[in-house]
Amino acid sequence: MTTYRMLIPGPVDVDDAVLKVLGSPQIPHYGPEWAAIYADVVTDLKHLFGTTANVFPIVGSGTTGLEVAIGSMLATGKRMAIVRNGWFGEHMANIAKARGIGVHMIEGEWGRAISVEAVRAELKQHGPFDALGFVYAETSTGALNPVKELAALAKEFGIPSIVDAITGFAGTPLEVDAWDIDVCVSASQKALAAPAGLGFVAVSQKGWDYMDSHPVGPIGWLFDLRTLRSYQQGSPEHPQPATMPPTLVLAVQLRLKQVLAMGKQGYVDHHYRAAARFRKGITSMGIGYLVPDAEATPQVTSVLIPAGKDINEIKKAMKERYGFYTAGGIGPLATKIMRVGHMGKGASDTYIDDALEAFGDILR
Repeated sequence: MTTYRMLIPGPVDVDDAVLKVLGSPQIPHYGPEWAAIYADVVTDLKHLFGTTANVFPIVGSGTTGLEVAIGSMLATGKRMAIVRNGWFGEHMANIAKARGIGVHMIEGEWGRAISVEAVRAELKQHGPFDALGFVYAETSTGALNPVKELAALAKEFGIPSIVDAITGFAGTPLEVDAWDIDVCVSASQKALAAPAGLGFVAVSQKGWDYMDSHPVGPIGWLFDLRTLRSYQQGSPEHPQPATMPPTLVLAVQLRLKQVLAMGKQGYVDHHYRAAARFRKGITSMGIGYLVPDAEATPQVTSVLIPAGKDINEIKKAMKERYGFYTAGGIGPLATKIMRVGHMGKGASDTYIDDALEAFGDILR
């Protein structure tokens, strides 16, 4: 099978030592040895989330984590305001609607951070609401929303915040407790640069206070944060309610150690340096990118496709001639941008410089 290099916005190319762990012998997903591994992973995840409360690794994707979070926080019939300045805001809304939750969309420009004042005006005019949801790093555009200020705004209106930090986690600053975020969701395959297959849900103490005082009724068992809490706190040798993939958890454990060896801020800085290197390179070719630097996430750059060029032809050439997977836009940006991820090996100088050379050759 041909090996390609991943420059899509996730999943990403993973460190070889981490990949090797996936082929290690199976171990039980219970017992004292497993409990120690699980506890170690949770401790390191707490550090990256910036919380002293609960973090739950969940088998599945970031979307699994969002469904767990939204369903556990809000009962059918409740109302949720959701910021939509990209495709993943719409994605969050679809999850809420599928749970029977009424959704009010707060619209923003695709490719720009949402205005806090615009959100405040919508909450005042169309409320009351039972929660505010928003995406931190909007993967469909590369825009970075002001999560700290939006979480504070939710508190101003007396409602909990539910944050999609699936791409924003690890590669950008994140402090769940200090920023007063109630529930924050991420996954293994984005900026953490581990293999895909685990979602992460962080719940602050204020998030628990809200859930414990706002029962949601029957929503199933495995997808209820209360079930996850009861096992994590009350079952020392079986801290999760269902089978976990042991080698995947071991791979995540190693990756967390690699990340924390760089330091939390050092790892964030690594992504900003990578994005700056790539953006400087495309700018030198006379090519622009969608999101202004002050509002851009470092994990993804949305390159503006020059007039007269076809995104599908560019993607095809990047793959077939140069061995890179890249991604086009989504929705209204489908033909207008090429999304390049700066995560995992994609944040290395080698990947970035080779991609710039390839892109320049194709455009010439």
